[in-house]
Amino acid sequence: MTLRFSPHELGLLAARTLWFCVICLCSVWLTLQPVAANTRLALVIGIDDYVHVPNLSNARRDAELIGDTLTSQGFETTLLVNADRRAIYQAVQELSARAAEAEAVALYFAGHGIQIDGTNYLIPADAALRSELEMRGEAVSLDLVMQEMERAPISMIFLDACRDNPFAEQIRADSRAGTRSLGATRGLAVVRPTGDMMVAYATSPNMVAADGAGRNSPFASALARHIPTPDVEVSVLMKRVTRDVLNETGGQQRPQQLSQMQREFYFARAGEVTETDTIRSLLTVYPHRVGLGDEVSVVADIAPGCTPSFFNLSPSRQVTQIPTQFFRQIAMENGHRRYEISPGSRFGLVVEENDEPGMNTLGYLCETPEATADLGATLRAIVAQLDADLFEGSVTVGGADIVFQMRDFEIAKE
Repeated sequence: MTLRFSPHELGLLAARTLWFCVICLCSVWLTLQPVAANTRLALVIGIDDYVHVPNLSNARRDAELIGDTLTSQGFETTLLVNADRRAIYQAVQELSARAAEAEAVALYFAGHGIQIDGTNYLIPADAALRSELEMRGEAVSLDLVMQEMERAPISMIFLDACRDNPFAEQIRADSRAGTRSLGATRGLAVVRPTGDMMVAYATSPNMVAADGAGRNSPFASALARHIPTPDVEVSVLMKRVTRDVLNETGGQQRPQQLSQMQREFYFARAGEVTETDTIRSLLTVYPHRVGLGDEVSVVADIAPGCTPSFFNLSPSRQVTQIPTQFFRQIAMENGHRRYEISPGSRFGLVVEENDEPGMNTLGYLCETPEATADLGATLRAIVAQLDADLFEGSVTVGGADIVFQMRDFEIAKE
């Protein structure tokens, strides 16, 4: 595929073979131990493998992305993947036991959520939910979770849990066969945070959020992109997340925050560079599905020590190099450098008629003398990692470690 810049065109510079891949991360559990006053705690849950309904596409990967992002900002993070109700409640209780003495706590949930007569529930992996009785015994009450989170000086709940799901219709059908209506709807109901708490929805209450056509949901992608930005208070940060989600979904999805917070909270502050900050880079490619004439946007926050070489991989595995001089470059105060191509900028990645439809992959590798000297060996080594389902990581060529990250997007067929 050849992606062309407007107003200037770029030709095809190289052709290599790569495969697609998926991040696989392990869960980490919080343990009960004394908490320092500046400790940050996070519980991140992603459920896409449901026993009784079709699976979601991105919930686990969204949780992994947010978990990595929070960890990079000093959070001690617990990641739960495809957890049942008991595991979720146990993790919430462990978080609550440590919350009072922490600086702040955060909870992120990606998966199915539902409201029944105005009460919100998060759906575990093994829930069947065929009746109101099963709802009380199998789902996780958001109200109870909020009560546990209130123990923290500052608490934040991010709900990417309004995704279109079959539980609501199933319960409505069962209730119609009985004697009372449960009033089940697919969106989540409005909640009333207490204390210094913020609850952020991936979309407006009573509306449905997108699971995402690419690697991550629009909400998770935007949240991960903005959390590392230094000196942005969380309420302002959520406005930027809202803007990005609206743009990516064509105005169809509007995140909303409900807050009683009196104190300010910053995920990142200028001059506070942790060891993880200097290692972790973040890459976002959006929108996840484009057509003829559309622009592909790229935002990469590159860690210090990496000089990126960007390229795109077509479905037939041809590589198009994207020179860094076509990116807007911004020095960030946490030591990272942002590379950005976005709509409205001088140069844009525009899909043209000769571009190959299907799933494309765009990303970068960190340049080294060894990578430059033997690009073929570098790409073959990356292929081996991709075949092992690693979407990002490092390869060793000529005795040097070469870091890479890739993200996919789809060019729609006419």
